[in-house]
Amino acid sequence: MLEENDLDAAVSEGIITAEQMEKLRAFAGSRRLAADRVDDERFRFMRGFNDFFFAVGIVLFAAGMIYFAGFDLIRNLVAAAIIWGLAEFLVGRMRLVLPGILLAFLFSFFVFRSTQPNWALVAHFTGLPFHPAVRSSADVNWIVGFTDPIVVAGRALGATLAAAVFYLRFRLPFALLLIAGGVVLFVAMIVSSILLPGPMTHSLMLLVCGLAVFAAAMAYDLSDRMRLTRSSDCAFWLHLLAAPLIVHSLIRLLLPPITPGAPVGAPFGLAMTPSSAITIFVIVACLAAIAILIDRRALLVSALTYLGVAIGYTLTNAVHADTGNRPVIFFATVLILGAMVLALGVGWQPLRRLFLGLFSAGLVSRLPPAGSTA
Repeated sequence: MLEENDLDAAVSEGIITAEQMEKLRAFAGSRRLAADRVDDERFRFMRGFNDFFFAVGIVLFAAGMIYFAGFDLIRNLVAAAIIWGLAEFLVGRMRLVLPGILLAFLFSFFVFRSTQPNWALVAHFTGLPFHPAVRSSADVNWIVGFTDPIVVAGRALGATLAAAVFYLRFRLPFALLLIAGGVVLFVAMIVSSILLPGPMTHSLMLLVCGLAVFAAAMAYDLSDRMRLTRSSDCAFWLHLLAAPLIVHSLIRLLLPPITPGAPVGAPFGLAMTPSSAITIFVIVACLAAIAILIDRRALLVSALTYLGVAIGYTLTNAVHADTGNRPVIFFATVLILGAMVLALGVGWQPLRRLFLGLFSAGLVSRLPPAGSTA
């Protein structure tokens, strides 16, 4: 199957003209529309078992390198260089996607680990004391490197730049998730060091970051309505990062925080009350509507845990379940949640047609068209 890189290379080699390339893209789009598969939200992950085979080798090889590299600067830089060499062969030449995803992550990971700060400089600029209980400067580097916000921000910036270099070289869409994730971590650490935010401020900051990533994902989506090019894959990975940031921070902002003695029925330290359950249902309904409208399921998937908690809490109150009935409540919740997901999957296309009919033609013309139910 021809990919975007193949068409670009064919134009640069003079095999086809740029005009012919655009006609090929339009032809492929018309064939996809004819098959009513435009809303499958496809993305390139594996082309065959060979991708998985290489991925297994990369995981095993990287596990050994992580152990032997430790937190040493030189050894981690050597590991990053080895990963880059593998990427040149497996991604640059063979165009393997799943191995490329692993290599992009590992390259950023080793760069992140190689940016251990010098403890004396950190102590000088941050005022952090050197504790006698810590036996060596290496131990200090490890502790400070994972606790001080400014240090973590610097390391996140290094990993972000590494991911950006990887993306510029190989044009792997997954690298955009690493770039966006690194920027979010950098911003979070900088804000934490300056404002020392509480839980609400922290959630608000993550919500803003999530919305920014979501906006970037939508920019890619709107530039490729038919989802035929690399832009669609770029949007997919950005949506995958934006969704949990938006969902988690939004629920933390709108639900009351846990108080002593309050009944706890949700993860992440949220107190569950009837109003909390209703709030979760409303939030999930709104996110589901947005997901269906833009034809991206990540928002909905990220909210399933909270939806399951709200369903479980509602069932518990409805039957006045005691501790012995918790397995029944759990599996009843899983059953209901699974049925809802299946129903949404079956009704996705009719719902999209219904939603698209509620908006202006200008907006609808920029969103993926809804397929038929046939």
